[in-house]
Amino acid sequence: MRKIIFVIALALIAGGCRDFKGISIDAGDFEGDDLAAKAVSVFGRVAAEKTGSSYFVKEKGGPLTITLNADSSIPEESFEIDRPSRNKLIIKASEGHGILYGLGKVLHDSKWSEGRFSPGNFEGLTSPDKPVRGIYFATHFRNYYHEAPIEEVEKYVEDLALWGYNGLQVWFDMHHYAGIDDPEAIEMMDRLAAILRAGEAVGMRSGLTMLANEGYNTTPEELKASKISWTAHYGCEICPSKPGGTELILKNRSDFLDAFAAKGVHIKNIWLWPYDQGGCSCPDCSVWGANGYLRITRPLAEMMREKLPGVSVVLSTWLFDFEEEDKGEWKGLAKAFSEVKPWVDAIMADSHADFPSYLRSHDVPGHLPLENFPEISMWNNYPWGGYGANPLPERFHRLYHQCPDGLLGGFPYSEGKFEDINKVIYSRLYWEKDISAREALKEYVSFEYSDKAADKICDAIEILEKNMGLKTRNWIKRPDLFEKKITVPEDDFGAAKAYSMLLEAEKNMTAAAKESWRWQILLKRAYLDMRLRETNGEITPDVNEAFRSLVEISFVQEGEFAVRPPYVKNEE
Repeated sequence: MRKIIFVIALALIAGGCRDFKGISIDAGDFEGDDLAAKAVSVFGRVAAEKTGSSYFVKEKGGPLTITLNADSSIPEESFEIDRPSRNKLIIKASEGHGILYGLGKVLHDSKWSEGRFSPGNFEGLTSPDKPVRGIYFATHFRNYYHEAPIEEVEKYVEDLALWGYNGLQVWFDMHHYAGIDDPEAIEMMDRLAAILRAGEAVGMRSGLTMLANEGYNTTPEELKASKISWTAHYGCEICPSKPGGTELILKNRSDFLDAFAAKGVHIKNIWLWPYDQGGCSCPDCSVWGANGYLRITRPLAEMMREKLPGVSVVLSTWLFDFEEEDKGEWKGLAKAFSEVKPWVDAIMADSHADFPSYLRSHDVPGHLPLENFPEISMWNNYPWGGYGANPLPERFHRLYHQCPDGLLGGFPYSEGKFEDINKVIYSRLYWEKDISAREALKEYVSFEYSDKAADKICDAIEILEKNMGLKTRNWIKRPDLFEKKITVPEDDFGAAKAYSMLLEAEKNMTAAAKESWRWQILLKRAYLDMRLRETNGEITPDVNEAFRSLVEISFVQEGEFAVRPPYVKNEE
């Protein structure tokens, strides 16, 4: 079979010793490998976006050739880059994932501009530090993942895969629907399947998130759970201790898995979840994390393994002992798993603030593998993503290094595109645990914005992180009518300076970079930081216009208030 050469047409810049007018990717030993072919296609799509040049398939090579070679000695998901000559790169890997991540490294390490490509300097072998490097899309509340055109979400999944993500998790949020036959539920299942298939096409393992006692909005009154004071409830959660409660929970889940089985997705992971919403405070279920939750997750795990042989079932401990330092949830879980063989394959742990203190001083219950669940969306911000980008590199670097050394990796929690920088920070930490927050941030900034202005942009982002904390106040269920005022922190670490620095950096950016949504959400965040301090939180017409633009970028025109920038529609 003849090898296919993929060429990206680029302009040759006179005098640029490392600039090329075209890139040929010789499939080499990976001819016919579906994942490698997809990786090359995504590489071409991203390169076209960066340079403004369309890419095409051609039988002849360009001035720079990237050859894909197989090497069985290279660990799975790893790659090696060699540079035998000025106009040749070789990416070696033992399988398609390594080729995907190798091409991603070439992309992210290079310099891009209109009609210009200059490869970076990376050479050598690199392997991921953590085997579990997933992303969780919270597919609810009519947020970006719930509402954006599916083609847009699929491209975003591909972008994340290039940074090394190898797992994708979604949620069928049952409280939105009357039952498995609800037309909106069927539509959502189709959407979730399409998102997961996009992930599988770029080598991601598919997974589903399930609240342990979640219910449809038609849950019979007599089976409803008792609300836990501090956690979210929608009034349709099911109490597993009431006669018929466990049976309804199992039936709902069984029916969902049966319906989803026809969607052409290969489910590898299922998470069972205690909170935010969920749980039951009745005497027979309390304390939920050490009682009712454990009782219902065991039959759920058994049923899921029957339906999906080989599936990995992960027990989430999200917000265990959240209200108090010790209300018995972690100790109860440890006791349960010391008395019987654990019925799950791993434990997931994290919280809104610091990593759980129990796991920083105790072994993992049942000596199970441990994954984390970084909260990258909501921290000190409301609505989530309401003010543009929310980069928090120093915070997440600190939190990551609170985790035990044996951590397998994890799945950052995402409500949309606005935390794109945070996603890449975690992808780099999962790959290279000792990388600094600044190094990871600069790699992102150099690739997405400008390598010439990278330090200036990183300095501005440090200011944005210190200034994090804008929130709407006095909002009600009809967000169009909420009091048009924003809560602004008293401290100002240089909001005007950060905005000025970004405007200055923009002079060194390509037209494509300046027009990209990634730059726009960062620039608008800096603008809103500055302007809302100047207006003392008043939503002036220019501020409202920035909110309108952010709404459009994230496709959240119909989003619930928590996920929609506070654009005031009645001021149009």
